[in-house]
Amino acid sequence: MEGLVTVRTFSLSTEFEMAKSYLESFEIECFGQDEIINRDYVNANGGIKLQVRTEQAEEAVKILMEAGYLKPEDFEPIAEMKWVTKILKWFGVK
Repeated sequence: MEGLVTVRTFSLSTEFEMAKSYLESFEIECFGQDEIINRDYVNANGGIKLQVRTEQAEEAVKILMEAGYLKPEDFEPIAEMKWVTKILKWFGVK
């Protein structure tokens, strides 16, 4: 969907529903990508992506961080990506 940003990916549908409800209580419109696919097989598509409208993304992230649904380290690249970035630099790719 155009105009949406994924602010968090959940491996458990109950955690997704709690965070979604929490954001909605602040009048932030939320959407779930791969919600139906992952209901029974949560990680079948990489988890359930909690999405919000682009213009509400900053506020949503702030609210989720204050509530403990997000942590600063959630924005750190995973070890595999650090490794890929390093290899790309060896080959002169930025």
